[in-house]
Order: sequence, then C-alpha cells, then structure tokens
Amino acid sequence: MSFRLLLACLFAAFAPPVFAEKAANTPWIVATYAYPGRDRIVAIQPLADYLAKRGRHPVQVRLFSSPTALVEAMRNGQADVVVPNLHAYLQARRDVAHMTTLPVPQVPAVQADRYRAVLVARGVESFADMRARAGQLRLVLVGRDSASGGFVPSRYLRSQGLDPGTAFASVAYAGSHASALQAVVEGHADVAALAGDVYSATPAADVTELWRSDPIPPGPLLCRAAVGVPCQSFAMWLLEAHDHDPAVMAALRVGWPEFGDATMFIPADIGRLSEVVLAQD
Repeated sequence: MSFRLLLACLFAAFAPPVFAEKAANTPWIVATYAYPGRDRIVAIQPLADYLAKRGRHPVQVRLFSSPTALVEAMRNGQADVVVPNLHAYLQARRDVAHMTTLPVPQVPAVQADRYRAVLVARGVESFADMRARAGQLRLVLVGRDSASGGFVPSRYLRSQGLDPGTAFASVAYAGSHASALQAVVEGHADVAALAGDVYSATPAADVTELWRSDPIPPGPLLCRAAVGVPCQSFAMWLLEAHDHDPAVMAALRVGWPEFGDATMFIPADIGRLSEVVLAQD
C-alpha cells in the first residue's frame, strides 16, 4: 500500500462523519402556531433559550399559520420541538414513528376544570330548540384547528346528528374565541362554539348556554424524532425547567391562557388524553 493511500485510509477512519458534523451545527427549531392577540414568538423564546443553554446547541424559533401547518412542518423536518394545541397533538400522534410526546404544563385542578367548550346562542331556548331549527341558524366556530372552539364541539354536534357543515344554514370561522362570542352578541350569527372560560368572563344577558363539554386537557409538547434531535433529553430538561428557569413557563402562560397558573411540566398522561377526547363523542 502506497504512503498516500495509507494516509487516506487513516484520515477516513478517524475523521468524524459529515452527517454528524452537520447535525451538530444545525440549529434545533422550536416552533408553534399563530393566534390573534397573542405574541407566540415571545411566548416560546424563553423555552428556546432554555433548551439552547441546557444542550449547548444553537436554537431558532419559528411561527406557523395554524396547528395543522405546525404538524406538517414537523413532518417535513422544519420544526423539532413544538408547542401545539390539543388538535395538533391528536394529528401528530398518528405518526408515532416520527413524533415523541414531551411533558405537558401542570395546570392547577380548578383551572383545568374550567377549560371546556361551550355552545351558546341568541334567540335559541335550548339544545333541543337548536336541533329543531338548525337549518335556519347560522353557526360560528373559532377555527377548524381549535380544540374548544372547533373540533370538540363539532364532534359533539355530529354525535347528536348535526354535522356543522350541512345541518346549519351556514358555518363561519371567527378566528378567536372573543370574536366568535361577539358574532352572536351582535347578531351576525345565531350559535357559537368557543372556550367556556371566555364565555363565562363576558356573559351577555340575551345569550344562552346550550351545552358545555367535559374538561379539555392541553396538548403536550412534541418532539420530532430524528438524528441530532435529542427528544429524551428535551423531556428531562422540561421536567427540570421550573428549577432552572421559571421564565420558561411564565412566558408560555402568557401565550396560552389554558395553561392557567402552571409553574412546572409533568409527564403527559397519554391514556387520559385518549379517554377525554373519546368522551366528547
């Protein structure tokens, strides 16, 4: 073997793989979805900074247009750690080979009990009245990806024989819980689905509550299972975040009111998440 060939073999044997060097230099992407009136980039920045410090690794933050777009970004490798809502979590859990469930904020019991979906109406006396007159009523939802203002009440309506897309005179999306309620108050819609705590905080004398769901759990954080993305380490660091950096949860609480006064992360109860979602049917 020539001296040059020997040197080439030695270099190949001891040089670090190119993909390992690339993974070490590629920033982790911490991401979430946009919501009106909430600066979600500010809300996840302390989380990103914390993971960067614990992992001694560069981190970037990104914002996607919706919970569905957020999940799609993970599937396409454009997001590594995400703060989803329950709808996004349920979409992502179908792809268990590429997604890892991380811890979830521990919402105090009293506040967790208040996070429910409601159906409210103006000029409608009861759920039975709504069912009888559905074809003449205008329905407004918060959004297709919303948990309390979207899929939870929609699934309940379907279980009662009322498909939101066909049973009502029209269906519209308000974009926020406050806007959905305002649409009914101002007479732009007859029935609205939204978060129960938003309705309770701003009740209107001529608006009637027709239905209230069981408590809705928040969706756990998610991690993209891939080379160079240490999901198990992320999980451990999140469980320790309240000791190392309380600002992480403080910022998340501002971005997600459903987290209530949570101060720490706990392991996600996957069984309970499945049971609660099925209970809405």
